[in-house]
Amino acid sequence: MANDDLDNIINLDVNCVSLPDGQLIPEQREVVKEEPLTLDIKDVGTYTLMCTPSDAMALAVGFAFTEGLLTKRDDINVIMKCPDDPGVIRMQLAHPETAKAGRRNLLIISSCGICGSEDIDKVINALPVAGDQLRISMQDLLRMPQLLKDKQAVFHRTGGTHAVALMQGARIVALGEDIGRHNAFDKAIGSCILQQIPTQHLAAALSGRVSFEMTTKAASAGIELIAAVSAPTTLAIKTAQKTNITLAAFVRNQNATIYTHPHRIIP
Repeated sequence: MANDDLDNIINLDVNCVSLPDGQLIPEQREVVKEEPLTLDIKDVGTYTLMCTPSDAMALAVGFAFTEGLLTKRDDINVIMKCPDDPGVIRMQLAHPETAKAGRRNLLIISSCGICGSEDIDKVINALPVAGDQLRISMQDLLRMPQLLKDKQAVFHRTGGTHAVALMQGARIVALGEDIGRHNAFDKAIGSCILQQIPTQHLAAALSGRVSFEMTTKAASAGIELIAAVSAPTTLAIKTAQKTNITLAAFVRNQNATIYTHPHRIIP
């Protein structure tokens, strides 16, 4: 496990109980950290996210990207951790006057998505439509969740995180792990932006369900395929259909359900 992963975990003294005897047994358990991260974007706004502490820079950049505040690495003039408070990241954009106003207010909890939108259809219609370059074999599609799971270092220790892997074929290009599904996606996208790796035409493996918010993040990044181990929502399916994303869910046990645009998957 990398040092950044260890930063996400604390050891706690707990009492465990099991049947049939029902005795309390003192033990130690590893628990995933949840901490606030404040992103202060000069002349744009301040946002506080509840998250795991690792990959904070990637989370900040990915969040700003999926909020429509930037589109590429060159849009960022300065990004740095505050020397007085490592829980604060300061960012200065090259053109703050063109950054869109954030869709959400100051506190964004770990499970939160695109809350408070007054007109979901307007949000969907404003999303970019994915390209049509990606093709993937059924075998590689079914391998995606296991490849992701193998890299979930913090989950294996605590059972408390979600993860998203951005993939090119069977190769993981970037990975994000966090207590929040949305944060994990933002970390993966932000990692690509910081390394100047294009996200267009990639596939995304998700450790959980597919919500509307997760699909909008994929569309914003030009991702062509989502493979999730759990279920999609109706709005996720609608958004994937509208934005030309192949949405595969229940990808597990050598099975998958393809909800939209199945032409990218080759038997």
